[in-house]
Amino acid sequence: MALPSELTPTAVRAAIARLRDPELLRRFDEDLDAAFERARRESDLSVLIDTVRRWWFEADARKDPERYREFTHRVQRYLDEGPPPPEERVGRAEILERFGL
Repeated sequence: MALPSELTPTAVRAAIARLRDPELLRRFDEDLDAAFERARRESDLSVLIDTVRRWWFEADARKDPERYREFTHRVQRYLDEGPPPPEERVGRAEILERFGL
């Protein structure tokens, strides 16, 4: 599956760079390099696509500090208490509608 044009490694790196967090950018570069190497070694681009998508979500979430705090709070609650009840879960269809992925 191809990535939409805004989800290229270059576009995601630019979005992360705009956050002005050198440590985050360094982690992205390292993760992307590892994904490229694994994709080459395994002749499978899915790991690269998954990496770019994951980082796109990360960059998008961090654009709004309050939204990012809410996100990390939900993740921590999930880790501490388990998944939310079914009526509070966001389904794949909603994610596809919101983000086009």
